[in-house]
Amino acid sequence: MIRLLLLLVPIILLSTLNAKELTQEEKKEVKQRLDKLEKPLYTPFVENYILNDLRKLREENKKLKVELYKRLAEKEVEISSNAISYATSTINNIFYIIAAATSLLVVIGLNSIRDINQKIRNIVDEKVSKVIDDYETRMSLIEKDLDKRSKQVLENQKEIEKTNIIQSLWIRAAQETTPSGKIEIYDDVLNLRPNDPEALTYKAEAALELSEANWALHLANQALKIDDDYPNAFYQRAKAHAVLGYNDFSINDLEKALKLNEQYIEEIENEEEFDSLNDNKKFVNLLKKYRQETTETT
Repeated sequence: MIRLLLLLVPIILLSTLNAKELTQEEKKEVKQRLDKLEKPLYTPFVENYILNDLRKLREENKKLKVELYKRLAEKEVEISSNAISYATSTINNIFYIIAAATSLLVVIGLNSIRDINQKIRNIVDEKVSKVIDDYETRMSLIEKDLDKRSKQVLENQKEIEKTNIIQSLWIRAAQETTPSGKIEIYDDVLNLRPNDPEALTYKAEAALELSEANWALHLANQALKIDDDYPNAFYQRAKAHAVLGYNDFSINDLEKALKLNEQYIEEIENEEEFDSLNDNKKFVNLLKKYRQETTETT
């Protein structure tokens, strides 16, 4: 699921840049950032990929239903066959018992045919009860299996519905231009998936835009408790630390973010939150190191 949401990030960023309510100053900043881009922000056909993934999930759900009904039909046929077999065996046993009882009557000379009939009834009742108990046990197992399959189908349907809702919320967030509006949408995502590190991180970014550095720091820490290898969470926490004046913590988080994703080196210079670190020797050396590595790889 996280993989699908990560694929939406480029779409979100691109949609945000195309928002109609941007001010002149924001348009100028967007244009400058676009001029500096050296490669596309997203891979083509991402939306088609997501839709295909959802379509496959629906098809698997349909196949699961077909398999469930098929297995139920096979079990019913098997149980019916076994019941007939048990009934046939019981009838044969009754005739054998009658023949044996008649022989015993002749040999031993039992006083009453009534005793024989009673014993035969008891034996027949015992056999029939055993067959019924076995049949009920098998039916109980089938009912449990059917119930389990039904719950699985319902869970899959709910997951598909939840995925569709979350996808629409991310699209709305990409179109929203105000930080407070984005935060409301991210809260809706978190209501559906409370442990979504991506939603927590983007909410932290929006909180920074509202100058709520302490809140952003708390949100970034929550995201890292869920996924301690999420680079964007380290990056947003570094920004929050820088705003709060915790320069060493900020640089440490930047280093972790760059180890996980070196592309952040291109964004750091444009982030005003890091302006206070421009005279920090450790910060300058960190940028220099990753610029050299980026140059060597290209």
